[in-house]
Amino acid sequence: MSEITIRVLEGDQRGRVFARLTPPLTVGREEDNSIQLNDERVSRFHLKIQEDDGRLILTDLDSTNGTKINGHPVQMRVLQPGDLVTLGRAVLLIGSDEEILRGLPPLRPTRPGPAEDEMPVGHGTVRDLIEAIPGDEFLPAPGPAPGSEGSDGPLFRGGPPPLPEGLRVGQLACLSDVLSHLHHEISQVCQETSEDRQAGQTDMRCPRPTWHRLLVLQSQLASYLKQITDPPGAE
Repeated sequence: MSEITIRVLEGDQRGRVFARLTPPLTVGREEDNSIQLNDERVSRFHLKIQEDDGRLILTDLDSTNGTKINGHPVQMRVLQPGDLVTLGRAVLLIGSDEEILRGLPPLRPTRPGPAEDEMPVGHGTVRDLIEAIPGDEFLPAPGPAPGSEGSDGPLFRGGPPPLPEGLRVGQLACLSDVLSHLHHEISQVCQETSEDRQAGQTDMRCPRPTWHRLLVLQSQLASYLKQITDPPGAE
């Protein structure tokens, strides 16, 4: 029998990892579910995942608000590692890092490049961007982004939050490592995207392996946030 890992990327339990689950399993608002989500937009028994001939099958249990996989409404779908399942406010990532990366081609060797603070970003460098943060020239305009009807707008309306003050040198080093990791991964994803110009519009497209790397990064961010807000041993 297969085992499945499900990670919560968004929602009330963001950062939670449900590892080594064995199907059949259900997800919903009631305690009797294998994964319980405290969300009024999630039905009591929202969806089930079962195994058939070595494949994992997701079925929406006639939920009130429906289920989406990779942004598309579904009633039944064969799941693949890396699929994003949305129900209510929750976003679930199917598969562990190893399962998602196992089917991806090897990463290309990274060619030597400029120092991180001199790396080109937009019309300047990373240093230029950091120095401009107190201003508003790099900040998005308030309100929903184009094509995101119903968006609540920016998460931080006053601009990016400031770094914490008064950290010890060891804490600063750890924070530097985390930010360097995130900066490197996002830079790699940006380098692997390409422009697609059609009918006077420009869309940015990325290969599926690059998209999977972005999912892994989002999962890592959710894990960091959970460790900060719910550290081990906290009552």
